[in-house]
Amino acid sequence: MYNKTTSFIQTDGFRLKVIEQGQGPTLLIIGSADYYYRIMPVDIYQHFCCVFIDHRGFAHCERPVNLNDVSLEQISQDVELACRQLHVERCWVMGHSGHAYMALDFAYRFPTRVKGCALIGASPSLSEEIRTLQMANWEKHACQDRKTAFEKSIALLEGDIQLEPHRKFSHLCRRLGPMRWFNPDFDELPLWRDIPMHTALLDKLWGNEFAYLDISAYTQAIALPTLVLGGLQDFSIAPLSAWSDVHPPFCNADFISLPECGHTPMLEQPDAFITALRDFITH
Repeated sequence: MYNKTTSFIQTDGFRLKVIEQGQGPTLLIIGSADYYYRIMPVDIYQHFCCVFIDHRGFAHCERPVNLNDVSLEQISQDVELACRQLHVERCWVMGHSGHAYMALDFAYRFPTRVKGCALIGASPSLSEEIRTLQMANWEKHACQDRKTAFEKSIALLEGDIQLEPHRKFSHLCRRLGPMRWFNPDFDELPLWRDIPMHTALLDKLWGNEFAYLDISAYTQAIALPTLVLGGLQDFSIAPLSAWSDVHPPFCNADFISLPECGHTPMLEQPDAFITALRDFITH
């Protein structure tokens, strides 16, 4: 049921993987196609035609990469190219974690292509100010068992990166696990198995582009329906309340917090995630 198809988009030496599955309104999901396919609940394909699209940070490249290969604008151009080649017309777009900024940028640059935008597990940016809010929430609301688990986990990160510097991103996600997951002992490393990673490009995005992001440029320009969905037990980013400090705010946004969930609602509370997404799109 709901046959899965895989294809590739060639652009500037990169081979972007695309996975399509499901029925219903088209939902573009930007990130690593394989990663997001692995964590998406299977029941979502009853309600949406999901189109998972790699970005350059997670795509095979036939040449050495350089820092000029990636930016939010370049990623949006790649997604638009994919939409044209796949004959995707107007659609909904979703981004999780840092990929939420990619979804926003795509909606900003191609508003006639996008019906609405779903931002999952995302704070307004990754700036120092926002990180301060994150850490204050962590200190105040995380239990001691979670903090102890984090201290043990993060102590192993340096050794992981020394062994596999080319897989820094996945090791960082794994060792931040007690901040990221409702179950602080969850090991997400298998979810990243065999996924290409360009550390230099990912470092540029997460360490620079997202850290200095001017979210107000998007909130004042995007009039499309926007969903901001987070987990109450997500300590890896600032709490959902950080969005209330953004001026101007989104003019047409819903904010939802799931109680038994960390950074990844589609895997941690799949039924509630699907319900929230369906309610957002149908209303």
